[in-house]
Amino acid sequence: METNKAYITLKGFISIKGEDSIDFIQNIISNNIKKVTDNNCIFSSLLTPQGKFLFEFTILKIKNYFLIECNTELIKELFNKLLNYKLRSKVEIQFENDLISIDIPFIKFKNININKLNVINYKNYIIFEDPRIKNTLARAVVEKSKIKEFLNDLKIELSNGKYLLEKKLFDLGIPSKDIIKLQNQIFSLEANFLELNGIDQKKGCYIGQENTARMYLKNKVNKRLFALQTISGIIKEGQKITLDNEEIGKVLIDDLFPFALIKINRDNKNLIINKELKTDTAIIKINIPNWMVI
Repeated sequence: METNKAYITLKGFISIKGEDSIDFIQNIISNNIKKVTDNNCIFSSLLTPQGKFLFEFTILKIKNYFLIECNTELIKELFNKLLNYKLRSKVEIQFENDLISIDIPFIKFKNININKLNVINYKNYIIFEDPRIKNTLARAVVEKSKIKEFLNDLKIELSNGKYLLEKKLFDLGIPSKDIIKLQNQIFSLEANFLELNGIDQKKGCYIGQENTARMYLKNKVNKRLFALQTISGIIKEGQKITLDNEEIGKVLIDDLFPFALIKINRDNKNLIINKELKTDTAIIKINIPNWMVI
């Protein structure tokens, strides 16, 4: 994997502005929009009323509006969902098709980030650290017409590789490709959004908050989403995962970067970590990333 080059990501942008924009966003997302400033962005999600995953995104503040960075596979559906929730709110919601998200080597961000901020304005480009896991990933918001200028300013080449950001996230234990397959299938806490800084437990009401809070307070989270390492065979979506002939999980995402929902808790995690698990067509392993708390 090329780690010294930039990569145009499979992400797009939606802007939200208007006098009701803070209240509008605050009432629907799992994180706290009041944390978003010119120098700080957040990771957040939009859930079903039952607390299940629908969309995930990063939110930045640029001048007088909020900018949502979302995977392109979900962005149209997210846009329509935001319009549905708008009702009489005084907000403007629109696609920002002239903008593009570029993944850059984190060392570049670190070297130009003198004040150690989450978001910086560098030569009129917005460059930000991925808010999920610190000191790992950085991206830039760039106008499509200025891509070459941006690359020259950072003295960096553009990679022609595919799914480079997705591969980085997969290695960190975070799904980024085919996440549409997770919609309505997994609760936010099962998707690890708490450890990934995507849930604010103190902000108050939002869509799906009641069940999310209940699961957290009553310690009802006994399944978690894990990246899968293939030992042999082929992993297929929907397959049951077994350990010693006992079902412990299900494959939710297959293909290049597979993920599964696995039954795991403090009592049984040592029986699962680094052990060979099985599906009907594959032998696999899971590894608990160092950011995950079980």
